[in-house]
Amino acid sequence: MLKLILTGVLGNDAEVKEVGNSKVINFNVAVSQDYRDKDGNKVEKTEWVKAIMWRDLNSSVADYLKKGKRVIIEGTPETEGYKSKDGEIRSVLSVKVRELEFVN
Repeated sequence: MLKLILTGVLGNDAEVKEVGNSKVINFNVAVSQDYRDKDGNKVEKTEWVKAIMWRDLNSSVADYLKKGKRVIIEGTPETEGYKSKDGEIRSVLSVKVRELEFVN
Protein backbone atom coordinates (compact mmCIF):
# COMPACT_ATOMS: atom_id res chain seq x y z
CA MET A 1 0.00 0.00 0.00
CA LEU A 2 1.17 3.51 -0.81
CA LYS A 3 0.47 6.06 1.95
CA LEU A 4 1.06 9.81 2.15
CA ILE A 5 0.99 11.81 5.39
CA LEU A 6 1.13 15.59 5.17
CA THR A 7 0.63 18.64 7.33
CA GLY A 8 -0.53 21.86 5.74
CA VAL A 9 -2.95 24.76 5.55
CA LEU A 10 -6.18 24.81 3.58
CA GLY A 11 -6.00 27.20 0.64
CA ASN A 12 -9.76 27.38 0.17
CA ASP A 13 -13.03 26.41 1.83
CA ALA A 14 -14.02 22.83 1.06
CA GLU A 15 -16.44 22.20 -1.81
CA VAL A 16 -19.03 19.47 -1.34
CA LYS A 17 -20.69 17.58 -4.18
CA GLU A 18 -23.27 14.84 -3.87
CA VAL A 19 -22.60 11.65 -5.79
CA GLY A 20 -25.38 9.12 -5.28
CA ASN A 21 -25.84 8.56 -1.54
CA SER A 22 -22.39 9.93 -0.70
CA LYS A 23 -20.62 13.24 -0.68
CA VAL A 24 -17.23 14.04 -2.10
CA ILE A 25 -15.39 16.85 -0.37
CA ASN A 26 -12.64 18.65 -2.33
CA PHE A 27 -10.11 21.15 -0.96
CA ASN A 28 -6.51 22.26 -1.55
CA VAL A 29 -3.73 22.05 1.01
CA ALA A 30 -0.54 24.12 0.96
CA VAL A 31 2.44 22.17 2.28
CA SER A 32 5.53 24.29 2.95
CA GLN A 33 9.09 23.36 3.72
CA ASP A 34 12.12 25.49 4.50
CA TYR A 35 15.63 24.75 3.32
CA ARG A 36 18.89 26.55 2.66
CA ASP A 37 20.10 27.09 -0.89
CA LYS A 38 23.73 26.61 -1.96
CA ASP A 39 24.55 30.15 -0.75
CA GLY A 40 23.07 29.51 2.69
CA ASN A 41 19.95 31.62 2.14
CA LYS A 42 16.73 30.38 3.70
CA VAL A 43 14.15 29.42 1.05
CA GLU A 44 10.53 28.46 1.61
CA LYS A 45 8.96 26.18 -0.97
CA THR A 46 5.21 25.54 -1.06
CA GLU A 47 3.57 22.62 -2.83
CA TRP A 48 -0.18 22.44 -3.39
CA VAL A 49 -1.98 19.14 -2.92
CA LYS A 50 -5.55 18.50 -4.05
CA ALA A 51 -7.44 16.57 -1.35
CA ILE A 52 -10.42 14.34 -2.14
CA MET A 53 -12.48 13.00 0.73
CA TRP A 54 -15.49 10.68 0.41
CA ARG A 55 -18.04 10.71 3.23
CA ASP A 56 -21.64 9.60 3.76
CA LEU A 57 -24.56 12.07 3.73
CA ASN A 58 -24.51 12.52 7.53
CA SER A 59 -20.94 13.84 7.60
CA SER A 60 -20.48 17.50 8.49
CA VAL A 61 -16.66 17.61 8.42
CA ALA A 62 -16.82 19.97 5.44
CA ASP A 63 -18.30 22.67 7.71
CA TYR A 64 -14.93 22.82 9.50
CA LEU A 65 -12.71 22.71 6.42
CA LYS A 66 -12.23 26.45 5.95
CA LYS A 67 -9.45 28.44 4.32
CA GLY A 68 -6.49 28.87 6.69
CA LYS A 69 -7.21 25.79 8.87
CA ARG A 70 -4.19 23.58 9.63
CA VAL A 71 -4.69 19.87 9.04
CA ILE A 72 -2.85 16.57 9.08
CA ILE A 73 -3.97 14.25 6.29
CA GLU A 74 -3.28 10.58 5.68
CA GLY A 75 -4.30 9.00 2.43
CA THR A 76 -3.40 7.48 -0.90
CA PRO A 77 -1.46 9.74 -3.29
CA GLU A 78 -2.25 10.01 -7.00
CA THR A 79 -1.08 12.22 -9.83
CA GLU A 80 -3.35 13.68 -12.46
CA GLY A 81 -2.07 14.96 -15.78
CA TYR A 82 -3.60 17.79 -17.78
CA LYS A 83 -2.78 20.17 -20.60
CA SER A 84 -2.41 23.82 -19.55
CA LYS A 85 -3.84 26.77 -21.48
CA ASP A 86 -0.43 27.35 -23.05
CA GLY A 87 -0.33 23.73 -24.27
CA GLU A 88 2.15 22.36 -21.72
CA ILE A 89 1.60 18.98 -20.08
CA ARG A 90 1.41 19.38 -16.30
CA SER A 91 0.57 17.23 -13.32
CA VAL A 92 -1.17 17.71 -10.00
CA LEU A 93 -0.57 15.74 -6.83
CA SER A 94 -3.79 14.64 -5.17
CA VAL A 95 -4.55 12.51 -2.14
CA LYS A 96 -7.61 10.40 -1.41
CA VAL A 97 -8.07 11.21 2.27
CA ARG A 98 -8.52 8.31 4.70
CA GLU A 99 -7.80 10.17 7.95
CA LEU A 100 -7.95 13.87 8.75
CA GLU A 101 -6.97 15.69 11.94
CA PHE A 102 -7.31 19.38 12.73
CA VAL A 103 -4.25 21.13 14.19
CA ASN A 104 -4.36 24.27 16.35
